[in-house]
Amino acid sequence: MRRTLLRSWWLTVSVLTGGEQLQTVQADEVPPPHESCEMHRLASVNLKRTSTGSVLVPVSINGVAAFMYIEIASHLSVITQEAVDRMKLPVKAFGPGVEAFSGSQKILNYASIHDFAVGQLAFRDPGLLIDPQITRSASDDSDVVGSLGNGLLWTMDLELDLAAGKLSFYEPGKCTHPVYWATEFEVVPLQRNPLGEFYFPMRLDGRKIEATFSTGTSVSTLSTDVTKRVYGFDKDSAGIETEKNSDGMVVASYRAMKMSTSGLSVIDERVSLVDPPYRCRLTRKGDVIGYTGCLYFYPLRLGNSILGHLHIYIDTKANRMYYTDAGNRPAH
Repeated sequence: MRRTLLRSWWLTVSVLTGGEQLQTVQADEVPPPHESCEMHRLASVNLKRTSTGSVLVPVSINGVAAFMYIEIASHLSVITQEAVDRMKLPVKAFGPGVEAFSGSQKILNYASIHDFAVGQLAFRDPGLLIDPQITRSASDDSDVVGSLGNGLLWTMDLELDLAAGKLSFYEPGKCTHPVYWATEFEVVPLQRNPLGEFYFPMRLDGRKIEATFSTGTSVSTLSTDVTKRVYGFDKDSAGIETEKNSDGMVVASYRAMKMSTSGLSVIDERVSLVDPPYRCRLTRKGDVIGYTGCLYFYPLRLGNSILGHLHIYIDTKANRMYYTDAGNRPAH
């Protein structure tokens, strides 16, 4: 099977892809035609779920098979120091004026990789940030070497179906309405922050909240400043579920909430209540509630507990996200 090659270059702390034109690669399944739309699937991979709720994608690094956590909303892709040492990957320092951080810790180097592939989709010389803080969970039995963000993938359209365990890649901009598996769907605009992370409005209990994905965890979270001002409850309100540690201390608070879409009604889905981020001010942006005064924070983070109910298509050229109920599948 032939691979699709993409070249990539470093610019500041981000990976930007360009170069060779995308080519169609034969996939295991061919998407059914949707009116006059001609979708060109480049590759499709089977995802793996860990016991902690994270999602793993199969990759190949210089011919060595491995897995990476996938964080579709995040722009940056990183690799562990342990993987760099074991694979004997060349290490290069950032040039002058370039800074990258993992939390509060500065990242100084990146690993040069000659051949990198996600399934049958290949990238040449992508360069992966070496994150000294990312480690494989002790409960994950797979060879996890890092985390894959959207920086490498954003030249393609993406289809994510966690319920079916599939991630597919398409040549971008081929269809006005690429939802081939359903006649009814929701579509929301995607916005990107200065780091390349994307966010979007999501309707939760009848109100539109600024949201982002968190495919690295099964837990969906909502900030308590939103719950107080928008929904009228907090961690101490009636109907809140709590989890306690062995000392009887409350370590987590949950509330069942409802998200509705075309053909979808996620009822009684538990959302974890978390403290609001420092210095963020809650504000109304049209009919959407979000934050100002701080970057990279969003009131609602959709973990895999909610994403598992959705079948998603991301149109990267038009900056739109289409989604339906994951149970709405095409007839064969």
